Amino acid sequence: MTSAHLHAPAPLRTRVRIVPRERTTPALVVLAIILILVLLGPYINYKPAPFTGEGNPMRQLIFFSCALTLAWAARPLSKPDRLLAIPLIMMIALGWCWVSLAWSAVPDISVRRLLLTTIVMWTIFMIARQAGYRRSLAIMRLILVGILIANYVASVGFPQFGVHQAADLADPGIVGSWRGVMLQKNFAGATCALTILLFVFDSKPLRPWLCAIVIAATAYYLYRTNSKTSGGILIFSMLCGYIYARYNPAYRALLIPLLSVIGVGLFLASEFYWDALAAPFSSKDAFTGRVQIWPVLIEYAQDHWMLGSGYGAFWNIGGTTPIYNYASGWLTEITSGHNGYLDLLIQIGFPGMLIVVFAALIWPLVKLLSSRTIPRQTGALLVTLLLFCAGHNLTESSLFDRDQILQVFLIITLAFIWRETNAATSETLAEAANGR
Repeated sequence: MTSAHLHAPAPLRTRVRIVPRERTTPALVVLAIILILVLLGPYINYKPAPFTGEGNPMRQLIFFSCALTLAWAARPLSKPDRLLAIPLIMMIALGWCWVSLAWSAVPDISVRRLLLTTIVMWTIFMIARQAGYRRSLAIMRLILVGILIANYVASVGFPQFGVHQAADLADPGIVGSWRGVMLQKNFAGATCALTILLFVFDSKPLRPWLCAIVIAATAYYLYRTNSKTSGGILIFSMLCGYIYARYNPAYRALLIPLLSVIGVGLFLASEFYWDALAAPFSSKDAFTGRVQIWPVLIEYAQDHWMLGSGYGAFWNIGGTTPIYNYASGWLTEITSGHNGYLDLLIQIGFPGMLIVVFAALIWPLVKLLSSRTIPRQTGALLVTLLLFCAGHNLTESSLFDRDQILQVFLIITLAFIWRETNAATSETLAEAANGR
């Protein structure tokens, strides 16, 4: 009896096209360069009056080179869609800003400023995609500690440089406040607050004693800056982060309608008790002179509520700035409205401001509150960073403003939110699944 041996047919040889992975090291290097450039930017970009709107060619060249580096690292020839880094809702917000250039009185200045805003935003979203969450956080913490050390050296070792020596037009009480290497105490204060948040939340990979030292040193420096805005918003943000980290993720979605009801209630209360609420702000010295700026901006917004002046076409544009038609004296010598929302309102109109606020603040917060997969500590860090940037814009201007410190950290936060709330790209979710 013979047995027939059946041989399986040989598998067909097919050519499998391997798509190269994106390079990660260039993204980390670019992140370090951008953070150093942004944190030292106030000194790099400083120019005394008159403010005529010219840019810094070297700064623009560095950002453009960083963007080109990340485009190369993405290997777009094998997968072109890797260059589509910015989420659609953020693209819509940017698109409105670009449309507003059609009615800008200084289109050359507006184009340059908005191009920088767009490049910075695209670069940061590319960094989050290529470098990832954990490695990016490590670079951010390292750079911020380096800046903290430099600030201490400047303020303690060279007080004539690192401590405010002269009064400011809008803030006469600034003398004696520490500023370090960051030109102005509010920049130093905001940076200290960001440093504390990064070492308080989602810091499990770090040694507790190291975090405690950094937090204590940073808190003391924040105190010496006399930056009350950053200190107050920091406490509020940390409280929200603490609640988020300890709240049951299954019920986070219920917070959205609850917060909506609270928001409507606060609005109605403000309508009924407006006079009593506004009384503390009636003094000209309140918020170091900011209440003298805001009515001027509101008056301009009432006249141009739909379109505004065009992106980047209000402040720091020379003799054509609209502020000369609404104010005089020291108000014409400042370069921002000290309120990010009002500055957006006067530049891109009420519809544009709503689009930007929804895209950059409200929708990301909804994504965090409604996510049932993002780990609590990761979500807590991102919530605190988002709320701090949003709150800081109540008394300072950085929202959608080129490479301002808080704008850059806000975009970093948004890039992390989009990445970590997506189960397909979340690093922290994978860590939790693997028991790390």
